[in-house]
Amino acid sequence: DKPGQMVGIFLLLPSFAYAALTSCPATATRVAAVPPLAEWVASQGGDVSVVQAADAAQLGVGLVAARAVRRGDRLLSVPEELAITAESALRFELLGAYLVEFEPYLADYSFIAVALLNEERLGEQSILAPWLSSACWQVEQHDLPLLWPLDDQAELEQSTAAPCVERRLAAQADYEWLRENVFEASPMVFPESVFSEASFLRALGRSLALRRRPFQDTLPGHLPDTSRLAFSRCVFVPAGGRQGEPARPALLPLVELCNHSASLEPSPRTGFGTLEVWD
Repeated sequence: DKPGQMVGIFLLLPSFAYAALTSCPATATRVAAVPPLAEWVASQGGDVSVVQAADAAQLGVGLVAARAVRRGDRLLSVPEELAITAESALRFELLGAYLVEFEPYLADYSFIAVALLNEERLGEQSILAPWLSSACWQVEQHDLPLLWPLDDQAELEQSTAAPCVERRLAAQADYEWLRENVFEASPMVFPESVFSEASFLRALGRSLALRRRPFQDTLPGHLPDTSRLAFSRCVFVPAGGRQGEPARPALLPLVELCNHSASLEPSPRTGFGTLEVWD
């Protein structure tokens, strides 16, 4: 990765001046948390001048365009130095040496989960503390199917083609490898109070969570259809900072609030356009 590299969000289709960025259930607390987070991203070299926080009703916390926007306009940019990726986990001195032999079933997502736990463990000493301590980042357990009770996961599996069982088994296998080869071998570096299985699944669930709009329909008993399911928190950015390179998952402040839609059509009801993320 190149120093100073930026990750940008561009509008590919007209969206009636609405940037389709949403997170968790809309509350005054979460909406109020967006401006301080945006100010912090800007202080780190990002550009958040085109968007502002808004209550998107059932769609949660959103960002609306602060001015008229057109196809191809950059709506938001974030320095890649603020990203949590598999590469950043391996580069981090405290983690990298322990993870070089890790070949997870869930690939980059399990690296991201370990890196996320480490950043949370660092607390205020983490460069990402303003983001990870923000109310924007908070998410309810019932929004993470990976953490649902087994009966609810089984119901979801029966109602959709979503690979919940396979994903849960892969997550457990990845954690077992880490526990046996990393965590238990170096308990002073990886205390169980931080790197427990429950914590790992929670961190993994943040990047792998399946989401549907509206939010309430993700609750057990209101199970989603596969056509509306999408990975929620991670976005994909080109490796090496060059267009055409294979994309990799990344967690980024503000960018991780995006709704991921497979549709290329703007919705007349919501005014949503299609967003492209690249650096």
